[in-house]
Amino acid sequence: MVRPLVDPDPVASLVHDHSSINRQLLELGRHMEALRAETAQASPPIIAVLQQLREELFLHFAREEEGLFPFVASEFPDFSWQVQSMAAAHDGICGGLSRLLHMLITNSDSSTILAVFDRFTKAYGDHSRAEAQLLASIDAAVTPEQRAALAALVDGL
Repeated sequence: MVRPLVDPDPVASLVHDHSSINRQLLELGRHMEALRAETAQASPPIIAVLQQLREELFLHFAREEEGLFPFVASEFPDFSWQVQSMAAAHDGICGGLSRLLHMLITNSDSSTILAVFDRFTKAYGDHSRAEAQLLASIDAAVTPEQRAALAALVDGL
């Protein structure tokens, strides 16, 4: 079995995950703006975009929670409050995403869908900024040995 190429820098790979997620979020936003302008209804394309976004977010969060967070707790305990805050944000973001998907599948009222979407995008944006700060702090403080250990933790996820 051939393994996909993995970014050798685990911090950079976690940052890179966001670029794909952000592109999908922008695409979802275009669909939602059409819904907001009443030029579209909740449709299979919106649902497909949301399902893909869900899969990428869940994978990204798993990499953080199963690799990055234990590493930070062990190597940088001063950042533990940030990790706890990010874990709580993951739960809120996943909950909002799940609700949004359910609402679209069940053809809920568009104003309610849009309100949940707006809260979801705000929560995701706040989380992304907090995550960027944490990753920058880790990137500045991590030794080459610690970077290799983190790479081993997130490689299989």
